[in-house]
Amino acid sequence: MIKNKQRELISLLVRSKNLFKSSVLLATELSLSDRTVRTYLNDLKTLIAENGGIIVSKQGYGYQLQIKDRTAFNSFLIEHHLLDSHEEQSNCREVNQRKHYILNLLLLESQKIDIEALSEQLFISSSQLSKDMLEIKSQLQPYELSLKKNKALFYVEGAEKAKRHFIMSYFFHEESINFLQRLTYLSTFSDAISFDTLTIIILDECREAKIKLSDVMMQNIVLHLSLSIKRLQSGLSIQNLNMPDSTNKTIEYQVAKKIIDRIEAVIGFHFPKEERMYLTLHLMSKSNYIQYDFDSQLSLAVSDLLIQIQQETGYQFVKDEQLKNGLIQHLKPMLVRLKQNIKLENPLLNEIKTCCLDMFELVKHYFSQLPNLNKFTIQDGEWGYLTLHFLAAMEKLKNEQKAKVLIICATGLGSAQLLKNRVECEFDERIKIIATRGYYEIEPEMLNEIDFIISSVDLSTKVFKIPVFHVSVFFPEEDVQKIRRYLTSRKMFTSTPYHSSISKFKSPNSQNYLTHIEQVIDDLSADYFYLCQPPLSKEELLDLLLDRLAINEADGYKQEMIKQMENRMMLGDIFFSHTIVVPHPSIPVGKLSKIGIAIIPDGLFWDENYPHIKFIFMISPSIYQNPTLTLMTKAIVTLIDDLDLQNQLLHCQTFAEFKSLFIHLIEKGV
Repeated sequence: MIKNKQRELISLLVRSKNLFKSSVLLATELSLSDRTVRTYLNDLKTLIAENGGIIVSKQGYGYQLQIKDRTAFNSFLIEHHLLDSHEEQSNCREVNQRKHYILNLLLLESQKIDIEALSEQLFISSSQLSKDMLEIKSQLQPYELSLKKNKALFYVEGAEKAKRHFIMSYFFHEESINFLQRLTYLSTFSDAISFDTLTIIILDECREAKIKLSDVMMQNIVLHLSLSIKRLQSGLSIQNLNMPDSTNKTIEYQVAKKIIDRIEAVIGFHFPKEERMYLTLHLMSKSNYIQYDFDSQLSLAVSDLLIQIQQETGYQFVKDEQLKNGLIQHLKPMLVRLKQNIKLENPLLNEIKTCCLDMFELVKHYFSQLPNLNKFTIQDGEWGYLTLHFLAAMEKLKNEQKAKVLIICATGLGSAQLLKNRVECEFDERIKIIATRGYYEIEPEMLNEIDFIISSVDLSTKVFKIPVFHVSVFFPEEDVQKIRRYLTSRKMFTSTPYHSSISKFKSPNSQNYLTHIEQVIDDLSADYFYLCQPPLSKEELLDLLLDRLAINEADGYKQEMIKQMENRMMLGDIFFSHTIVVPHPSIPVGKLSKIGIAIIPDGLFWDENYPHIKFIFMISPSIYQNPTLTLMTKAIVTLIDDLDLQNQLLHCQTFAEFKSLFIHLIEKGV
């Protein structure tokens, strides 16, 4: 377990990875003793070395972090939440997120980009970044904007009006700004002025004045102004906001005045001067007014709090860079308010406490521990503003966590559309339909992107790593309830292996049920179990299982099984993990349901991607009916995540031992 101060030490070394820093300087930055820092460095050397980096010490210079394996070290940083939001941009691992970050630099912050420097900063290869830039170039073209390069620096060239058009359509579309409007208690803001109008006004004036604001900063100012308008409508305003006289001469003050003037023209009432000064305060705090070192320290402290709040709530706040940056940008002017003893009323406080008291108390509890805040007496109104950021993040997470569904129908387009419409009507708030396909149109890659399948075609003889629900094309109430029960039991923000089935045995703990399970396992696999002690090749082992399954089957069974298993491989993946493979035919071949099971303790080389297969479950469904096959296939899916039971199965010496353990899997899956 890495201590908090060790985490901060690693982050400092990452940010200054090309420089030597003395232990005295590191100790000063971390508020530790020189001796403690040297102890921490010595403790971390092995951990860093195991994860692609080394800590180099040089007498007279100090310590330096050198990265030998960028991929391994980056994975280490991500795993321990150590990527700094201003340096490595941990949310830039995916292509779309990376392009969003680059476009933010090019357009919102009007920067010129050095590919090599950005490559070092993001831990991404320069060749990959060059590909990203080509895609960005294509995105800009429809807006009559071009990506230019001058002395290794990339920048965007084009009319300012075209740039603003692109910014509005790319950064401030429905998904980024209007997520605030999904919070029902914020909906009244739009009575006076819409979020979009506020965004356009702020964007216009800030870009005219060359004040650089990220999309997160922009959203925070939109939120602030919306709350200000609501306060004024309620007869509330900021009082006694004392700012230095020199503030009136700043560019931020002039921009705030222009923004307020334009808003007043829309809403039809006057802003007091204190509101103008308060907006000035926001703009100053968001435009390099506060030093980078402060941002860095605040970022580390907020990251630690998000980890604790995530552990308590289950919401994936740690990975939400928008939330983290939003909190940091909110806390900076909040700290100025607290230092100047400015009291800020929150007109939404009662509504927040009424509908979200638990989250309010949680935010108050954890953020009161923040080193920057714990010396102040803070009013509930301030905690309410911070709570709004979490509520917006929760709404966004809920929307992102809709179950992704593939609908499979027969070839008729009309029936497919009918089923799709009925599913959408019943589950629009909880399900996102990725695609509608005929059975033979399924693309293997598509299965990696979905949570479960709704099919009007009977797929009981096929094995997928995700749940499959067989329904009528008319989607009657019994089918609706079947999916509703699954969605209700589905853990939030996790994917739980599940395969739908309805058993006639209602009590998994009854003796009748246990007897039934034993009989199922015996019928399906007792004669087709093989413990592979001497090493065999893949071809030899598959041939052995097929020979056993072919007993009492028609001539040609073995050849047809091979053909249909090859067809199934073309349809989708049969590898359930790096150790489990489930070969089976695309259509049933045999007269009886059977499962050939091979356990390979020493591992079997399947191919270069799967060199250590230890379990083979060769499924041969019946051409007639398969009433008990689902129990076994569901247990196989459950086995994927049960590493302890996998290890126990590998030590089985007899089928009886295997059956005893496998019964637990079936019980676990019911």
